[in-house]
Amino acid sequence: MHFLPLLFLLTSQIQIDGLFQDWPDGVTHQEDAQFVYKRIVLEDVACLQQLPEQKVIQLGQYTIIFSPKDKGHGVACKLGDTSISSYEAGVIFAPTTASNSFEIRVNKPKLSLPTKTFCLETTGDFRVVSWNVQLGNVLNDRDRSARILNALKPDVILFQELDGDDTPEELSDFLTTSIGGSWLTSMSVVHGTERHHKLRSAISTKFNVTKEIDYGKLKAVLNTVVISKQPIQFLSLHLRCCGGPNSEAETQRQEEANVIRASIEQQQAPTWVIAGDWNLVGTNIPLQIVKADTLSIVHAFQPDGLVTATW
Repeated sequence: MHFLPLLFLLTSQIQIDGLFQDWPDGVTHQEDAQFVYKRIVLEDVACLQQLPEQKVIQLGQYTIIFSPKDKGHGVACKLGDTSISSYEAGVIFAPTTASNSFEIRVNKPKLSLPTKTFCLETTGDFRVVSWNVQLGNVLNDRDRSARILNALKPDVILFQELDGDDTPEELSDFLTTSIGGSWLTSMSVVHGTERHHKLRSAISTKFNVTKEIDYGKLKAVLNTVVISKQPIQFLSLHLRCCGGPNSEAETQRQEEANVIRASIEQQQAPTWVIAGDWNLVGTNIPLQIVKADTLSIVHAFQPDGLVTATW
């Protein structure tokens, strides 16, 4: 497929989801009042953040370097000759997994993003929140965590990246004190002395729990939670991080996904909610292994409805 370097001025904004449904044929560059967009095609299938050689993209006022040669992985960004954080430039791209076609977005200069409002009123029978708290920050910054949770008003919370020193009792007490109700918490086990081995996943809920399963060295935990007299399986997971499509880390992610899939089949339960940090930076295969032909994938957008990025 060949693309011409055409510029297209948008009347509506693009969803950065890796599906390319907002791109007219032949267009590789678009912009609107807030963002500048670019579509690129590689000769081979690869991950932008794990390329064999760095790739430099000029977009808006920024220079974006994928897989910079000094590191060999990740994303770097410059404004003129000054290195800045890619977050400062608003760099977002999709997919994050291996492909030969990508869409990229950056902020326009001096952009002040509008505040997005969304309804927090309770609908349905229960509300589930999945939250990677980044190295234990839910208990390290309790005031901020309480504000977030009081706004979201969850009934079930699937946590990832709790510290190894965090205990189920401590987290339950914090939730009870901060947002009310009586909370129960189940956590995955610590299985090593290094920081990444100590990180824990957890499930906290105000409902009755009838079954709890941990997965040994996997950062995953499963609860059977009874809601309106119906048992629902909740699974909080955190798959191995980092690595490209052919890496040892990707192999481990797929192995972890197979363990979880086997557990799903063993439970033979009809209703599941599975969420967490999938670390899909190599391929989508771990997600597809867990999904099989019995589950559906929810594409959860940020409040602006434009991006699914979580990092």
